Amino acid sequence: MTFKKGFIWGYLVFVLAMAIVYFTIPREHSLIALISVAILFGLYQFVLNLQIKKERKN
Repeated sequence: MTFKKGFIWGYLVFVLAMAIVYFTIPREHSLIALISVAILFGLYQFVLNLQIKKERKN
């Protein structure tokens, strides 16, 4: 998988997860849920970057 393809799929899942959290979680818990989704997206991007660098190195 190329970086661009992985980023697009990851970003699409991120936006859908943000929308689901925004509309389904009660207001008093939404900030924590939105931050959690953003952190998971950041971790996904980190892992994706590591995999792409490893593939390019080989």
